[in-house]
Amino acid sequence: MSFRVRIAIVVFGLTALTMGAAFGIVWERFVASQRAQLDEALLDVARQEASDALGGQLEFTDAPGPSANAVGPLPKYGVLYGVNGVPLSTTNNFASIPPMPRLAPYDAGMDIEHDGVPMRAVVVAVGSTGRRILLATPRHDLEEDARILGRAMAIAFAVGCAWAAAVAFGVASWLTREHRTLGVVARRVAEGDTSARVSFRSRDADLRQLADDLNVMIDQLVGLVAAQDRFIAHAAHELRTPLTSLRIELEHVLRTGRGRADYEEAVRGALESSRALTELADDLLQLARAKTAPVEEASLVEEALTDAIAAVAPMGRGRDVRILASPFGGQVRGARRSLARLFRNLLENAVRFSPQGGRVLVEGRVEENRVVVEVTDAGPGVPTGDEERIFAPFARGVRDDAEGVGLGLAIARGLARSAAGDVIARAGPGGRFEVELTRSPLEAGPPETDGARPYTGAAPYRIEATLRGPR
Repeated sequence: MSFRVRIAIVVFGLTALTMGAAFGIVWERFVASQRAQLDEALLDVARQEASDALGGQLEFTDAPGPSANAVGPLPKYGVLYGVNGVPLSTTNNFASIPPMPRLAPYDAGMDIEHDGVPMRAVVVAVGSTGRRILLATPRHDLEEDARILGRAMAIAFAVGCAWAAAVAFGVASWLTREHRTLGVVARRVAEGDTSARVSFRSRDADLRQLADDLNVMIDQLVGLVAAQDRFIAHAAHELRTPLTSLRIELEHVLRTGRGRADYEEAVRGALESSRALTELADDLLQLARAKTAPVEEASLVEEALTDAIAAVAPMGRGRDVRILASPFGGQVRGARRSLARLFRNLLENAVRFSPQGGRVLVEGRVEENRVVVEVTDAGPGVPTGDEERIFAPFARGVRDDAEGVGLGLAIARGLARSAAGDVIARAGPGGRFEVELTRSPLEAGPPETDGARPYTGAAPYRIEATLRGPR
């Protein structure tokens, strides 16, 4: 059921309740007023007849009946009862004489029915003689007036409720026309039409904000879907290469293998392809995990960096690239293993793009609420405008011959953000990346500064690093 229909039903119900109660009170008051006027007219005539009977006139006079409600005179039906309730005289219009009401109060109106005729009657005493007079008149006119008023009120009630419901439905439709536009746009997007946008400019500030938020959400949704499509396409492409190599190696050795050496070479190629597949699967899994909620854990930056340098050492030795780390310390939020993976990805990226015999510098500083680590290399750097693009999964740098599948920087940023930090790329010649990490509230105080100490990890002689921090 739509909002407009619900509003119309609610307004109809409230209107019906209000008008019904009001009309009921009016109708009751009207009928009571009509009866009171008729009772007063009956009493006037009955008292006159009682006065005449008290003077010895026991027969009803030819005086007209009661006049009330702008109608009259009405027919007069009367009975004079003796002390023992025996009728002493009656008007001629009674077909049969009604018995004397025993419990009827004096000077009060009451409804009676005699000979099939509904009447309004009063009983008055004839002085103190013990006699009484019943004077009545048909109440057809009174009931007809009540019926006319009831029909008029019923018509007014029906028209009023219908009009109120129609007006409520119209007003609700007018007020919610822009809401319906939002709903139409949302349904179009849900059905796959990502070009749908909200274009109206409402005078309602909240509705304008909602429309703007919906448009922004659609834009982001389109971007996410496009990124997902690119991610799937790139992942499928990267997976296809080692899988193809693996298949070709195995097919080739099955077709041409002559001896043990051929099979060993095929197995080595298959193992290399399997290793590439394993690394790619690990990178994809790490990228997914990096987007989970941050872990409330504290780690020393020096320890994580030491692990990272040790892991990158073989790659640096193969490219004749040295890594120089300036002394600094600090305790930050994040797990040591995740932070080590973060630094390892940045260092691998720096070594990969560094020229032969180049250097990778790692410098850091401890600030009030954060620790900033800068990784700089002598490579081609990040072109202006690509500072964000290179963090997208499968994005490549300026060199087409660079190794890797383009997941390292995406994983590094994801890990930093999961630890309430971030990784920022700076444009210009020479690669420069800044890692911002949030200092841990568990840190007891500033790091120790008892002088530099040499890095003693399992790095080759070409990896030179000096670190400072807690021993």
